[in-house]
Amino acid sequence: MSPEPVVCRGVVKTHLSATGAVEALHALDAEFPAGALSVLVGPSGSGKSTLLRLLAGLDGITAGEITIGGVGLSTLRGRALRAFRRTEVTYVAQRPADNLVPHLTLREHAGDAEDLAPLVELGLGDRLDGHAVQLSGGEQARAALGVGLLRRTPLLLVDEPTAELDHDTAARVLAALRQRARSGATVVVATHDPDAIAAADHQVNLHRGVAAAGAPRVPQAYATDGPPALEARDLVKTYGDTHAVDHVSLELRPGEIAALLGRSGSGKSTLLMMLGGWIAPDAGALAVLGEAPGAVPAWERVGYLPQRFGLLPELSVRDNVVLPLRLAGRLDEQGRADELLESLGLAELGHRYPGETSIGQQQRVALARAVVTRPAVLLVDEPTSHQDGDYAARVREVLLDACDAGSACLIATHDPAAVLGERIWEIADGRIAAAS
Repeated sequence: MSPEPVVCRGVVKTHLSATGAVEALHALDAEFPAGALSVLVGPSGSGKSTLLRLLAGLDGITAGEITIGGVGLSTLRGRALRAFRRTEVTYVAQRPADNLVPHLTLREHAGDAEDLAPLVELGLGDRLDGHAVQLSGGEQARAALGVGLLRRTPLLLVDEPTAELDHDTAARVLAALRQRARSGATVVVATHDPDAIAAADHQVNLHRGVAAAGAPRVPQAYATDGPPALEARDLVKTYGDTHAVDHVSLELRPGEIAALLGRSGSGKSTLLMMLGGWIAPDAGALAVLGEAPGAVPAWERVGYLPQRFGLLPELSVRDNVVLPLRLAGRLDEQGRADELLESLGLAELGHRYPGETSIGQQQRVALARAVVTRPAVLLVDEPTSHQDGDYAARVREVLLDACDAGSACLIATHDPAAVLGERIWEIADGRIAAAS
């Protein structure tokens, strides 16, 4: 099958589940030219990931037709469909870890490929003998793309490849995608990244009527006297010869919002997990409200938004958000969960299960769950990485509201545009390189 344009005509995709029918795509007409980098743009929940899975032949369409290289995907069955997936298309899922086998090294992922240039060009030349679980989130994202590029299929589909990457690393990824398109492949990328959109040759927009948020707010003043809400002194965490966190000290005041800014692999996520008490430091001291972690139930003291969300698949969206209140014996406050779902554009999804929502929607559900108890300390890891501009603004509003209510909030991010507050700790190689 030659790399010819991908054509969608009247494509409809409806998901059927225990909660009812969800129409992810409605009568979609679109084309993606060969030899070009195309971007698929739209707000969270607009159907970007759904369309990529349809183009990859992983899910079937409800109505309409998709033709790739002149062949209708709906005509492929059994062996022919498996051959298409094996030789004609590469799909890189939005969650980096979903693309990698944990017990294989990157070199083993490459299989019989002799030319490992895609991995080297993505800055992973010194990580070829590392396992997926030993890589940071950003390294996993690059590894997933690099392994996908090694397949050299005529069609390459990539879901949010730069969401967890700093600007310089993202530029490498975009250069690799453009190079693949220039070689004749049809490259389709779902994204909300302005740099990826600017780098594209072709753009397809999906819209589902998302309203823009208002003007950005400025964080309010917080009290600088009294004890800190969070205090860390000389925290250290090592894994073998790697110093993931190297003598880090910081403190946050009640109502303060601050940022931990660093590139992928700099130690941000490891530090956040130590601050929340989920990873024990090798050395150093940590106190939340003057007490060591574990003194009171973690869900009452510390709210945490991880990069992998950790939603319970058997609970509805609303029940996931209410769960911390249930555990704390505070079900009389569950109206707060409904307020957060409304603020984050999730009110109509409360009855669905997480697997029936987009990655961006799942991230906002996890944020609502983190803030619902009004925790003393709020730790959020890349909170806008899977959000378009409008929903990123909603996320920022929720974080600012939490601080107005007294929470001390620390945002770990690679994106300077996601920074809120006056204090910024810049982290590199596990050490605080600069503070402002």
